[in-house]
Amino acid sequence: MKLFLSGNEAIAFGLLEAGVRFISGYPGTPSSEVLPAAVKLAKQFKIDGYFNWAVNEKVAFEETTAASIANIPVAFVAKQVGLNVAMDPYMNTALVGSDGGLVVVVADDPGPHSSQTEQDSRFMAYFAKIPVLEPSTPKEAYLFAKKALNLSRQYKIPVMIRTTTRVSHSKEDIEVGRLSNYTIKAQFNKNTDRYAATPHFRYLLHKQLNEKIEKIKNNEFEIKTYFSGKKLIITSGISFAYLYDIITEYKLTDKLTIAKIDMPYPLNEETLHRLTDKFEEVIIIEEGYPVIELQFRKECKGREDGTVPKEGELTIDVIKSILQKLSIMPEEKSSKLIKPPFKRPSLCPGCGHRTAFYAIKQVFKDDAIYTGDIGCYTLGLNLKAVDTVHCMGASVSFGFGFQKAFGLSNIKKPVVATIGDSTFFHSGITPLIDAVHNNSPFIVVILDNSTVAMTGNQPTPTNTYNEDGSKATPVLIENIVKAIGVDFLKICDAYDFDCMEKALLEAKDYIENYSSPAVLIFRHPCIYTTEGLKNNPRFKRVFVDEQLCKGCKICIENFECPSLIFNGSVVEIDTTTCINCGQCVVSCPFDAIKVEK
Repeated sequence: MKLFLSGNEAIAFGLLEAGVRFISGYPGTPSSEVLPAAVKLAKQFKIDGYFNWAVNEKVAFEETTAASIANIPVAFVAKQVGLNVAMDPYMNTALVGSDGGLVVVVADDPGPHSSQTEQDSRFMAYFAKIPVLEPSTPKEAYLFAKKALNLSRQYKIPVMIRTTTRVSHSKEDIEVGRLSNYTIKAQFNKNTDRYAATPHFRYLLHKQLNEKIEKIKNNEFEIKTYFSGKKLIITSGISFAYLYDIITEYKLTDKLTIAKIDMPYPLNEETLHRLTDKFEEVIIIEEGYPVIELQFRKECKGREDGTVPKEGELTIDVIKSILQKLSIMPEEKSSKLIKPPFKRPSLCPGCGHRTAFYAIKQVFKDDAIYTGDIGCYTLGLNLKAVDTVHCMGASVSFGFGFQKAFGLSNIKKPVVATIGDSTFFHSGITPLIDAVHNNSPFIVVILDNSTVAMTGNQPTPTNTYNEDGSKATPVLIENIVKAIGVDFLKICDAYDFDCMEKALLEAKDYIENYSSPAVLIFRHPCIYTTEGLKNNPRFKRVFVDEQLCKGCKICIENFECPSLIFNGSVVEIDTTTCINCGQCVVSCPFDAIKVEK
């Protein structure tokens, strides 16, 4: 059977075909499609198993580890910063090992295009001493998913598949095998020396891990070579695919030889050295950090000597420029590309977050410190209602830190933290506990749109259903906030500007008079969900009265809806994108924006 699959879909198919029956993770671009693809395939081919998102990556990794110890083939899915969140169980699981087979699927975002860091997860494999496979195409992603599970089962060790954005999201025809159901038989053989190891036994587990890595290095490492030039390029992953195309297109086959490495860690340097001895020059081109280069331990050109840029994505153009600098291929005349005008990302038309940020800014203006978080609400930057964005949950921790720091200087500085619903569940609860416990008066605004919007509308713990469609018990944010001990809690619809303004003013007064955080929940469904758009209140028409519009552009600059456009003299409504929510009405000081009911 041949299917047209993306890299992420191919991984899902490979995992299920190999026998994986338990997948958990947390959505994050560019990895988000793996788990939904597994859910879809499981339904289509009637495969039994558990395939759902966890509240965060640490929990997901612990869940998959336990299922693996119960002899179930499992997989964990995250983007590179998600693996950071799971580092504690991840490092420990490398020592303890897996039983049913454990595949760690991590998608990196070189560039970066949608991440707060540019990091190489292969280094995390190196750090934890687990093998990592790096596909260069969606087809290899499918094959490596099966190979990873087999390796994990054979050596009882977690095995990582590291993809990058281009492999995760590109598509090709792939000949796949059959998906068939089987009876899952969990079992647990008690062994406290391994599963509840004290420090002495951890030492022994580390010794065993080193022995596994040596065996894998000696038995599983292989190099594939292409072309017959005198200069050797050692490469892996998507960089191999780019190099292959460049060498073929520019007829460099007699100048360069490529050595492709599918498993960048553990590297068998002796085997690699024997190969490189035949060449007059060795260049290492790999996407990310110099993982192969550092293990190679021999003179070569690469990231360490600056031949390859030390940061940024290795696109085809970047690799061409490397070969041109090395005089391997001629300089090309630069083509006159017409670049479209830059347009910054912004919240969607009709997004309730926009009105919430607008209300926050109207109340606190430039007087407050605004700590933001990871997700759509990062775009509160455009409304000048976000000053910091660090990592998941850091809006609350930063709010606490700023409040305490200014308190030490006896300066009363209002701090407003904004965080989404899924991010609050992920990492916002624990810092709020700290803020309550340590008497820190600042405002936490939870922007609840009942979905993980930025990564593709995955469900959150507030939903009544899971990713696989099964029934779930909703966990209400307000109940958690009350249970933590927050005394000031107000809830408003994020389309109700007056309610939010009133709640913000009351919260402002509260933190000035009490030593405790105030929490506001501004709730409105994401209009990019089927239910959210279907049930969204809308007017017959939203329009601008040209007689009243002064052309001041205050609405565009302060409310920042993409459907508001300036025609050179007055503001107009872009009816191709406007959803007639009428939220922009509050942004005009001259009442020029009107609605028709």
